[in-house]
Amino acid sequence: MNDATIVFVDLAGSTALYQSLGNAKGAELVSGLTDWIGRLCQASGGQVIRDLGDGVLMAFGSGGAAVDCAVQIQCRQNERNLNLPEDRQAELKIGMARGAVVAGQNAWLGEVVNLATSLSRHCVPAQILAAAPVLDQITVQGFARFRSLGSMHMPGRSQSVEVFQIEWRPEGNAAAQTVRGALEHMDFEDSRPMGGICLTGADRQLTFLRDELPIVLGRHEHAHFTLQDASVSRLHVKIYELDGMLVLEDTSRHGTSVRFTSGTTVLTLRSQECVLHDACEIAFGSAFNAGTVPQVALQFFN
Repeated sequence: MNDATIVFVDLAGSTALYQSLGNAKGAELVSGLTDWIGRLCQASGGQVIRDLGDGVLMAFGSGGAAVDCAVQIQCRQNERNLNLPEDRQAELKIGMARGAVVAGQNAWLGEVVNLATSLSRHCVPAQILAAAPVLDQITVQGFARFRSLGSMHMPGRSQSVEVFQIEWRPEGNAAAQTVRGALEHMDFEDSRPMGGICLTGADRQLTFLRDELPIVLGRHEHAHFTLQDASVSRLHVKIYELDGMLVLEDTSRHGTSVRFTSGTTVLTLRSQECVLHDACEIAFGSAFNAGTVPQVALQFFN
């Protein structure tokens, strides 16, 4: 039994690809995607454990090599998407974990394999999530742009797992912007006080429990809250929990504006983040223009 870093790369929305392209073209796209991911894994010093059709399970002896490979995979897929029509674009979700494994002829066994798979399921599209031990071997000279998302509860585990988000985009902003005045009022210092959030807009209202975070708002059909407007990016906004606080991240091309109900200040985000310390309005653009920019109201519930 040896330690290894397990990486699970999963294709988000593969069913939609097959529906839009047809079985033959969809299978060709997915097969081509998993093939080059497997080749990149081997070139990075890893081993493909299993090809799961719309996902690839890989193993690395080094956590640093695994992180580097995962970052290359997301960067390369992002570049590929820029040159593809929208119906052929694909987003990847990557989960990573490190621990003891038993390598057999037909399967790799170990709790760490299940953990990497669970982390990929917690990802939003184009995200990399890694359990803490993956990062232990990364040196200061190596890739070190990651941030703690705190502890998460995983299926089948009695103890929570400390999870980090790997920042692979060159323009990624590691610092969160915020107006912190009401943090104590919202009781965010408690480890699990918030029940969830309620989103109202586009003629509907949806609620999300805290355990259902992270969520994505955008035009993509698999977004958790969809807005069918040309000014909205496919993956426009991500909302997740960070160190006990609720964070909104702009992942759009045109920016996102946030206006808290407790004040008049408007935060304009461009590939940036802010802490959601109070109920607010979210505008899917760089300004609140009534009647022209889609807006969603966010409220907390216990």
